[in-house]
Amino acid sequence: MLLQRLVEYARTHCVSKPFHKEREFTWRLELSSNGREPDLVDLREPNDRGKISGQRWLTPSVTRTVGVAPQLGADDVQYVLGWGDETTKPERVDKCHAEFVALIDRWAQSVSGHDSAAGVVQDFYAAGGPQTLRRPLDFTAKQGVLIAVDGKPVIEHESLIRFWTDEVARRKGGGTTGICLVCGQDAVLVDTVPGNISKRLVPGAANNAALVSVNERVFGYGLSTGLANTPICFSCGDAMNTALTDLLSGPHVMGLQQQDSAMTWWALGASADDFFLVMPDQADPDAVARLLSRLRNGTLAEASRMVPAVSGDRFCSVTLGGNSSRIMIRDWVDMPLQHVMGNLARWYDDHRVHTLWDDEPVSYSLRALVLATGRWDAGRNRYSDLGSTSARRPEHIARDLIRTSVRKAPLPPSVLQHVLHRISNDGRIDGPRAALLRLALRRHPTKEIPMPAGLDEISDDPAYVAGRVFAQYEKIQYAANNGKTKDGDTHTINATFTDRHFAGAISNPHPALMAGSKLLNAWLAKIRRRPSGGGLAHVLAGELDQLLHKTQVIPNRLRPDEQARFVLGYHHQRAHDTAQRRAHQADK
Repeated sequence: MLLQRLVEYARTHCVSKPFHKEREFTWRLELSSNGREPDLVDLREPNDRGKISGQRWLTPSVTRTVGVAPQLGADDVQYVLGWGDETTKPERVDKCHAEFVALIDRWAQSVSGHDSAAGVVQDFYAAGGPQTLRRPLDFTAKQGVLIAVDGKPVIEHESLIRFWTDEVARRKGGGTTGICLVCGQDAVLVDTVPGNISKRLVPGAANNAALVSVNERVFGYGLSTGLANTPICFSCGDAMNTALTDLLSGPHVMGLQQQDSAMTWWALGASADDFFLVMPDQADPDAVARLLSRLRNGTLAEASRMVPAVSGDRFCSVTLGGNSSRIMIRDWVDMPLQHVMGNLARWYDDHRVHTLWDDEPVSYSLRALVLATGRWDAGRNRYSDLGSTSARRPEHIARDLIRTSVRKAPLPPSVLQHVLHRISNDGRIDGPRAALLRLALRRHPTKEIPMPAGLDEISDDPAYVAGRVFAQYEKIQYAANNGKTKDGDTHTINATFTDRHFAGAISNPHPALMAGSKLLNAWLAKIRRRPSGGGLAHVLAGELDQLLHKTQVIPNRLRPDEQARFVLGYHHQRAHDTAQRRAHQADK
């Protein structure tokens, strides 16, 4: 079904020439039909970011691995000019160049004088043209060379495109016809799929990668090579590569640095309202708010129930990564569009949280959540960059979150463990990390654990209440020092209660809360000594007593889900107290 959907996409969205692929070219070989000397022109220039790079062109392309297989009209320096460097073997370079010249000769013979450009290129090689060119000092054998005659690239000539299509059929055809697995038509079948996907589009790929490949016996049915047991016609083989290249190069791609995969998606039929604005990679807050409103009033669920399982309005996505020269399909989704809308609404609803800075619960984009799984850089007061190798960010985290959002799937336990580890190591809990913890609880693999977006004042869960008690001790110490918890003129604290105890309290709150109870009287006495401090001390102590009466036992060792509830209890209490202070200041 994946190949069929890709071919359908290519038929309706792509206008690419058959068996062509975009690549970068460093040099342009300028030939002339009126006797001017050949010239090798440097195409490199600064791009928008100031990086020096060549020009990108859509040129004839067919998959080649270790064998010699020239492309027509544009190829590497070693093929087009026969020049090698210190990384190449002279005998191989000679063979590459000879095969390229032979291909040019066959093209020129096939047009029989109807295309003068083919004759110009043929004459250039017959006269030993590459030897007459001055070699640039900085060339390499793998740089691209584009051939042009009278200012027009030969790859744009119709005769070359027709000849190239026949050449690919000659190289890649198994000499058999049959029913294509993709389109169901009786056609000429490929022995290997022509073309591949650029490695720059496939995370983890060391080389240009193939979507379907059986080039070793160990991979094939009955220890056979080729696609005899996976019949695909030439047209579908080219179309699926064209479609995947177009999708991975387009705007609908969720791929982040240092992640093992990327997800590209497309819609069939009529797109639902706001659909493009609520995808996790580029979510619009207003569109998400409208989606959540539909979820709460029941209209979204009603619309999903009315959609048949087989619907013309569908959502398709493929999540893939690379392994050397192969593409690994990590996930494939094909479901009604309304069902995906419902899943996205529940995903946003499941990770919304109150924060210290917002009056209403906040939901986050995919990028913000992935960023929060990395190391907190206290020196720069921000999370480590996505491209940082020292961020200790799981390479599969984006894939896990995408699958959870689109499929309404549980979040793997490893994600919860990692986020708790990062909070403990960094001593940092904020909105995105609290959102990840809440999502992990509500999408628990074995059971859904209720957890509201904000403070649950009636909960008597020991772990959650312990987190609230810890936040109260922090609040009392803060009040005892007039809000000064770092070096200052007075009331200096080198390490706060939270600095000393929070990391350990996540897994075992008992020692931290016992330490807080021993320090409590000193903190309250400090508050009472201030003018009119008695009332504040009385209020703070009363709030603490109310929390302690909610649980009869202070928990010891906590399971991962209990640790998450402890951290969220702490975070919710702090967010609630901050909101109350804002409201009080607004009233004043």
